[in-house]
Amino acid sequence: MSKFKQSVFRKLLVITNCFVILIYLLVCLVPYINTKEYWVIALPGLAFPIIFFALFCLILLWAILKSGWAWVSLIALLLGFQQIIAVFSFHLPGQFSPRKPTNSIRVLQWNVSSWDEDNKKRKEKKGEHSFRPLMMNLLEKQDADVMCFEEFFESADTDYFKSNISAITKMGFLYHYFVPSENYKNDYESGIAIFSKYPMIDSAKFGFNPEKSDEHLLYTDIKVNDKIFRIFATHLQSVHFESSEYQSLSRLKRATDPGFHESRTIVSKLKRGYIARYNQAELVEQKIAESPYPAFICGDFNDVPNSSTYFKAKGKLQDTFLKKGYWIGRTFRFISPTLRIDYILADKRFKVNQFQTIHVPYSDHYPVETDLQY
Repeated sequence: MSKFKQSVFRKLLVITNCFVILIYLLVCLVPYINTKEYWVIALPGLAFPIIFFALFCLILLWAILKSGWAWVSLIALLLGFQQIIAVFSFHLPGQFSPRKPTNSIRVLQWNVSSWDEDNKKRKEKKGEHSFRPLMMNLLEKQDADVMCFEEFFESADTDYFKSNISAITKMGFLYHYFVPSENYKNDYESGIAIFSKYPMIDSAKFGFNPEKSDEHLLYTDIKVNDKIFRIFATHLQSVHFESSEYQSLSRLKRATDPGFHESRTIVSKLKRGYIARYNQAELVEQKIAESPYPAFICGDFNDVPNSSTYFKAKGKLQDTFLKKGYWIGRTFRFISPTLRIDYILADKRFKVNQFQTIHVPYSDHYPVETDLQY
């Protein structure tokens, strides 16, 4: 390679390196920034693992070239240590044992996407079966003590859709707390539900928007032997992407594709989501701090673990995935393999014994499960 080409290559590499460092450091600032006001800064956080690996590869390249830029890039990388340990779980993959430790609560969290109700008519036309029986069978096998569901669906018309509450009660979950977030015609309801094999002695709900009955934060207190624990469950603001927008996101790399022109609508929805979730996470943080009992929260946060939403909601709790999970822990099946947006966060007085993400195609989200020893 001529000296001229070497010079041009080096300049382009330096420019690329500076750009990657800038984006990386902006993402690292997100937990300290009001993303309600400065929501644009939160956008690169959706691709944090990709940005991390890009910077890591640049460090290796500079090291091969024996350049001081390797040290500059390494220092920048280490400045994001807080983000790195929030995103990656540095454990080897292992089997989730069906045997529960003594004095422990097995907790399952799942956004069930209305129990496949949205696809029911489409599948019936094709002669296909609903995922609902498979989902129920999966739940029964998990031997959980507490289960939290978002987009839980219940129909009063059992000819159209069998009662999910009755089916789960038959599994031994004698106690439940269901708060509908949307009221449908014909007696259909969807919302957040907590099921427990242990007695519920108190419960409450908090609406995020007093003008509409949309998303909620709810809790219930359960009595386990002589101890009381508080379970929170929530579904933070979704971006409400349509199927066409999911397709557009997967094709945005081709600027000539029609999906590119839909990106303004996509960004607008992302903006509304960031603004809403910032306020919602503040309420979550407040109510968890007010709990008189050891607490844990299950939820679809609709945000990644390097977001201000996550850090606010997490507060002083421990992330059960980071304690016993593996690698990135994707929980959302579409768009990107880096999206972990479903969580079980627990008081540090609990010992996290094991954790798993259950990879099944029945919902757009994967269920997650953990054993909490008290």
